[in-house]
Amino acid sequence: MNNAILFYYNLKPDKIINNNSYYYFYINNVMYHLITYYKNIDDAESIYKINNYMLSLGLPVHKIIMNKDSKIITYIDNVPYILYQINLSYNKNITLKDINIISKSSYYNKNLARDNWDTLWANRIDYLEYHINQNGKKYPIIVESFSYFVGMCENAISYIRNTYDEEKKEYTDNYVISHDKLIYNNNLYSLYDPLNIIIDHKARDLAEYIKLSFFNDNFNIYEELEEHFKNNYYSRYGIRLLFGRVLYPSFYLDMYDQIITNTLNEDKVLEIINRINDYEDYLKNIFIFLNKIYIIPEVEWLMKKTS
Repeated sequence: MNNAILFYYNLKPDKIINNNSYYYFYINNVMYHLITYYKNIDDAESIYKINNYMLSLGLPVHKIIMNKDSKIITYIDNVPYILYQINLSYNKNITLKDINIISKSSYYNKNLARDNWDTLWANRIDYLEYHINQNGKKYPIIVESFSYFVGMCENAISYIRNTYDEEKKEYTDNYVISHDKLIYNNNLYSLYDPLNIIIDHKARDLAEYIKLSFFNDNFNIYEELEEHFKNNYYSRYGIRLLFGRVLYPSFYLDMYDQIITNTLNEDKVLEIINRINDYEDYLKNIFIFLNKIYIIPEVEWLMKKTS
């Protein structure tokens, strides 16, 4: 790998360390990561453009380094790689303020835009239902919990569809810089990863942070939300999108994906299942909080729930 990095990037590190999912090295106290490019090849140019845009605004993001041929992707032994210069201010304990710094930036790129959540979620559920029907015997813990979380997904899909039908967007509902995931690879945060940057409504990252806060035992979440909404206006459309996304159990589905790709033990899902009653209470309290900003439709089973 040393020879490849020298040839393609004219960089000569003293030592390259293989960290399973990527290589890293230092030159003059600057850290670099060489990682496998796993996105659609056609999106590489769009990713590079938004990376440069974020850097021009001084936003915290790792910098993509082009190779000697001015290419974003470098093929080494037929494997596509991308090289980052790492932002060493990277903070593993992200806060809502960290997210807000990035998500205030309006931007649009068709290739990176994510909308029609209801359709994307429905397609994902169809795929996972097919998978579990074919492979259920291998995953007894998931089988036991799957129907419950599918039901929660269907609630979220219905909530979002009703929002699309019943509400109108306002000027604050434009596309902003967002993240595909706030957490991945067994609890590694990816706030500054260029391949994790997408374009979506600002409710996306906030909703994922709210869900993440429960499993991280973030007891300051309501204080953070109070401060957030003092400084960030949300339309009624945006608040409904936010709660619909909070309803969507992305944490369970992401864990499912990791289990079936053998990057996580199935027992790990018990950390979610064993706390589901407390999580329902949390969802109810989040709804009550958001309902103080705008009166929004209730989820009947949730509001009838008693602790």
